[in-house]
Amino acid sequence: MTKPMHGVLANFWILVRGRGAAAIMAFAATALMARALGPVEFGMVVLIHTYAMLLRALLDFGTADAMVRYGVPALDDGNNKTLARLIRVCRRVDRRTSAMATVLALIIAPMAGPLMGMDPHHVTLLAAYSVVLITTGTGTSMGILRLYDRVDIIGRQMTIAPIVLFFGVVLAWWFVSSLQVFIAIRAAAYAAENFYLMWHAKQKYNERLKPVLAGVEIKDVTLGDFNGLRHFLWVIYWQSNLDVLPKHTTSLLVGYLLGPAEAGMLRLAREISSLLAKPALLIRQVVFLDLTRSWNQGSDAFKVITYSTVALGGALGLVFVTISYFFGDVLLARLLGIDFAVAAPVLTLMLLAATFDLSASPLRSALYASGHAAKVLRLYVLSTLIYLVLLVMLTSKLGLIGAGVAATAAALIPLIGMLILMYFKRPT
Repeated sequence: MTKPMHGVLANFWILVRGRGAAAIMAFAATALMARALGPVEFGMVVLIHTYAMLLRALLDFGTADAMVRYGVPALDDGNNKTLARLIRVCRRVDRRTSAMATVLALIIAPMAGPLMGMDPHHVTLLAAYSVVLITTGTGTSMGILRLYDRVDIIGRQMTIAPIVLFFGVVLAWWFVSSLQVFIAIRAAAYAAENFYLMWHAKQKYNERLKPVLAGVEIKDVTLGDFNGLRHFLWVIYWQSNLDVLPKHTTSLLVGYLLGPAEAGMLRLAREISSLLAKPALLIRQVVFLDLTRSWNQGSDAFKVITYSTVALGGALGLVFVTISYFFGDVLLARLLGIDFAVAAPVLTLMLLAATFDLSASPLRSALYASGHAAKVLRLYVLSTLIYLVLLVMLTSKLGLIGAGVAATAAALIPLIGMLILMYFKRPT
């Protein structure tokens, strides 16, 4: 194993341990919730949570990536004042966008609920759940922890929501609780992980930056004070929307076209495929810092890290795809009940799509680090447009399996496109 990969894999392993435990508990909670509520009510929980996440995604400007992109040079140069000013402006973006997402979700809920087959009671639950969005301004906090290489905290943070969700669902199942109790537990779990992240980031700021800035006045700072920051945030904003909006839109659209039960089935398939989708996010979090630094230093580690992680991600994903292809229906029937076994084919396709995403993650980080974020964005715009067209056409004609085919086809486009960019348009 090459030396540049040692640090990457060490940090990745820390996150995977946290994510692995989290994935097991999250799936256990999801499976138990599905058994307790049945396909229709479980699908309603899925739609309510997805609605909130969709509204948050619409106002997510990727301050975590901005903290890394602009914070690494300041940190490496010992320019603490510049770093503090960057944190201030990014935090302002987080506060405003989380507040706007909350208000927007509350306003739209009475109109969006009936479109998803909700009665007035469900619409009330939808609006109440939207309040959790006020806790979602965590991008700067995530960036601070990544800058100071505290992936251990990020790894633990990933277990908070699954732990709260798991034990909450167990208690709700034991006491045969109503739908609103399960929804309240889902909201509490999401808020808990957000507060955990913000608290640790504040502690890290007080430990590393506050003492060295004693007596230093940090005047009002704007996005325009950082060259290219506003443009970078806009690019990341559209990129993050292209990452998550199709996924959230899929659940809502399937719920509209096929009903809550099918939306719940799709959510289960996506939950299991998150065993690969979440590592894709982890890879970006881990390698972006190393790739940014190695690119700035002109190191050969840039290519070594990029292509090694592409190969490892693809190999790991294909293992899961193979298992699902041969044993998916049996596993779903045993774990969730016979009613959910019909989701096996779409599960295999969702795992294949997640495999493509996993392999594409390091390529995306490499192109970001080398200044080609806009080109990556254009690839994902194309992918999203194709996905939405295929989703509507195939789901209407083929049912739930059509959503899986659309996801797989759309995930392949960025992977191929970024490989071409890396080979023919070598970053300069």
